Amino acid sequence: MKRLRLLMVAIALMVVTVAMATEPSKVTMKYQGKTYYVHQVAEGDTLYSLSVAYGVGQDVIMEVNALEGSDIKLGSTLYIPKLDSNITGNKNSSSNKSASKSRDEKIPDGYTTHKVKPGETLYSISRTYGMTEEELLKVNGLKDYTDIKAGMMLIVKKQKTTKEKSAQSGNNGTSSSREKNNGKMYSGENKQESRDKHAEEATIKQDSDYSDEASEINTEIDIFSNDLSQDSTPSVFASVDANAMLQVTLFLPFTVDGAAKDNIVDFYRGVLLAMEDLKAEGRSIELNVIDSKGRGDNFMQLILSGGLQTDLIIGPVYSQEFSLVLEYAEEANIPVISPLQYVDHNSPVLFNMPALFNAKNDKVADLFDGSREVVIIYASRNDSAYVNEVRAMASNARITQLNFNFNRGSFFYRRNSDGSNGALVNIEELMRTPSEKTFVVAAADETDVDRILTTLSSTKASIRGRGLRYGNYLTYGNNKWSRMNNLDHDIFYNNDVVFAVSYYANRIDESIRLFDARFINDYGVLPTRNAYRGYDAAIIFCNMMFKGFDGFLGTTYKPLATPYRFVQRGGSYVNDNWVRQHYRHDKKIVVN
Repeated sequence: MKRLRLLMVAIALMVVTVAMATEPSKVTMKYQGKTYYVHQVAEGDTLYSLSVAYGVGQDVIMEVNALEGSDIKLGSTLYIPKLDSNITGNKNSSSNKSASKSRDEKIPDGYTTHKVKPGETLYSISRTYGMTEEELLKVNGLKDYTDIKAGMMLIVKKQKTTKEKSAQSGNNGTSSSREKNNGKMYSGENKQESRDKHAEEATIKQDSDYSDEASEINTEIDIFSNDLSQDSTPSVFASVDANAMLQVTLFLPFTVDGAAKDNIVDFYRGVLLAMEDLKAEGRSIELNVIDSKGRGDNFMQLILSGGLQTDLIIGPVYSQEFSLVLEYAEEANIPVISPLQYVDHNSPVLFNMPALFNAKNDKVADLFDGSREVVIIYASRNDSAYVNEVRAMASNARITQLNFNFNRGSFFYRRNSDGSNGALVNIEELMRTPSEKTFVVAAADETDVDRILTTLSSTKASIRGRGLRYGNYLTYGNNKWSRMNNLDHDIFYNNDVVFAVSYYANRIDESIRLFDARFINDYGVLPTRNAYRGYDAAIIFCNMMFKGFDGFLGTTYKPLATPYRFVQRGGSYVNDNWVRQHYRHDKKIVVN
């Protein structure tokens, strides 16, 4: 068997459950119908001690993890099969059977028994029978959710007849629905009522592609329209009781055309670290992970099977997947989070984490408001989108246009209306004019960007070195420069480069440093921005579900990296908080 870290790569084949409780074991993983513990090797761990702790043979652990010997590396991750309670040799099997027998002999009035099916949890069973999780544990003499095993016989409430349900509803008003939902309060139609018949947790067969029939069904019902009213009434989402279990679904393209998506895996890892922190705060969360494969048919199959139970959906990523997801989520009033890509759908349940592009200009408006001269420097090949963006902002500013040529030296020319070279310009004289300036480097090629910025900074240094004055200037940066690998960032500082960015993580910040250390310890690599965003998405929106939607909009959130502020625009919710990132000449980065 290949090393099970490939499960992260082939995550399309698994459903992950992270149970937020007080147990030290944080994560279990379902793969092709089997459940595995995710164990991080600690000091003193041996194959023998692991086999004793988990009740499995050393040879099994070695086979599952493709170990060639008995040595296990400190800090490494091992995947250990979780034995079914009915398997011979499980140290808990006899006690479970005894407990079940004892419970069968003493069933209170109004109660019956339920045999636990594979995949069922304390949460799903309690909902099925209209019980609280605490009540289910107490009546069965169990300590917590980990005592629930497949094959066990549990004592549960008898389900009432239709006549009894009607009578209770008439006598108790809304109280019965509140109890049924473990204290959850819903506005309007209760979304759980439409899903009670599907209380059993979904187990998705992801070891094979879905049938053509599913694809045809998907095509037929994909009728979502993004032409919803621009002034739609904001949704009021159900808040989850502080002691209840929050069901979260990650619906993300871990694999596309059979190839693993590393950025998605990184996002997922960030989510897992967020789950650890939410657990530490006492939150109970069940996380189900589904590979969308860049399509919507997986989601469609899950809906048709009646297996989808969720309070929050994070994902998908691709625009073509959203129609189906949003159509379902709108009916059930479930928030849907687009974590990595801005999706232009006017849906009352959609939250876009990437910043709204139209809000970008507000962060740099002072550079182009007419109080500063704008100097645009063109090269042989230019970024037209960047130039058009600048021109739109600088409609009231005085604009000077230059052409840059490199021919054994850096030369600047007045740019004629047809784009040709005009008179030669002494860049030092231009910089020494007293007016404040905003330089815009239109060049698209990394070499030209480097040459122009280097020329500006060296000219500035020459002026200062001779004790002469120059007009203060800032340089409006092109976000694409961050992807140019050979640019020396010192020239950003030397030219007072200002970026308007939708996302920024300051690795010097203490919270980022601590997160980086945790991430490296768990996964052996430095996190990317996707990991930060995974963490932020889970923290922000899980807390929203627990704390309630009131007061959520218009508040700035900074769980880890970039601040977020969500507002309603059109028919959906968007993040309108761009970040201004200024590389100052004193070698400091100011972010606001």
